[in-house]
Amino acid sequence: MNSPHLAVILLSPPDSGYSLTLENKIAGVPVFKRLLLTLQRAGIKEFLVLSRQLDEREIEIHRKGIEKDSRFKGLLHWHDRAEFFAAPNKEQANALTPSQPFLLVNGNLVTHQKVIRRFMESANNNKLDEIICLALDSEKPGGLYLLPQTKFSTLSHRNGSENDEGKAERIVLSANTNFWVEVRDNVSAMEAERKLLRYGKNHYHQFMDIWVNSLFSVHISAMLVKTPVTPNMLSLFGMFIGLLSGWCFAQGNYLGGLAGGLLLAFTAIWDCCDGDVARLKFLESDFGEKLDTICDNLINVFIFTGMMLGVAKTQGWGPALIPFTMLATGGGLIFAFIYFPKGGKGSFFKESRMYDIIQTLASRNFIYVILLFAIGGHLDWFLWLAGIGSLIFALMLFIARRQTIKTVLSDP
Repeated sequence: MNSPHLAVILLSPPDSGYSLTLENKIAGVPVFKRLLLTLQRAGIKEFLVLSRQLDEREIEIHRKGIEKDSRFKGLLHWHDRAEFFAAPNKEQANALTPSQPFLLVNGNLVTHQKVIRRFMESANNNKLDEIICLALDSEKPGGLYLLPQTKFSTLSHRNGSENDEGKAERIVLSANTNFWVEVRDNVSAMEAERKLLRYGKNHYHQFMDIWVNSLFSVHISAMLVKTPVTPNMLSLFGMFIGLLSGWCFAQGNYLGGLAGGLLLAFTAIWDCCDGDVARLKFLESDFGEKLDTICDNLINVFIFTGMMLGVAKTQGWGPALIPFTMLATGGGLIFAFIYFPKGGKGSFFKESRMYDIIQTLASRNFIYVILLFAIGGHLDWFLWLAGIGSLIFALMLFIARRQTIKTVLSDP
């Protein structure tokens, strides 16, 4: 079974009115628009919205509002549910009848694109003529169905696919790693936002991101998504914090080193926030990723330059410049080996054992090592450790790169 490209969305007003789903924001995006963007990220390209209790003028206003949003790239059809299947519009309904199974979604659903993808991938193993629904436990079906194309005409019935719910084959996904919430009131809206923010932790794989950084960043991100601040602004502000951290290191005293270490630890938390906001508001971009990488590397320049200046103040230029020169040489080679072969951070080494080492050393974990040295008052030790370590790691990358090239050339 091919993945569906059409989603039919049944939109009905909650008891409190349409403002709850069409205007109320969940993590910075209105509930209904979030659903469309989530489905789009899951691979849906065409959307048919069948609404109740909205006149033609209101439908046109909301449709244009979505189509003008640069994040939305799909094809959107929006009609009154009763009128769409009426005799005068039969030709229009026939033209939109899908040729393969389609998704049927409740318009108040909040979930994540990964959940939808898992549902569709699991549904690929079922028969083409089956009705399939999502469930997070065997007793509780979700607001997401996969229907055969022959069921399209049944959407004109009062209860739509609900008549077939008892016959539906349920795909049960673990509630521990998946979520969906149907927003019916303010309480469920708050629950949806809370679960969505918590689900963002699944993006992280590094130890300190999971157990330290995300514990703080999720609360900061929850506030930031309610503001007009963009992820790129957050990346630039994080770079400013890194510059301030480097200035503190350059003071050459214990309090300056400690303040620099604490500010640097905060950049690790803040660096999670720009990604969180980008994902929650569907603002990821290639430019944003490149800007984030540039800012991260500039922060490294600021903090190590600050450390060098701080050591020079207390021990003289010799003990400061020797490890700093080693670090600059090793760091420059590492940057060239990792970023310039092709495809970004370490992708050239993806098929080798070196890739996991790159991902670990290029992570935010090392920031907390610096903080420990700052607390101990021995940033000069860390400067030597970083200088020697960078040269060793650069040599390891050079050897691994040569081996990778030899392997590629020797393959037929």
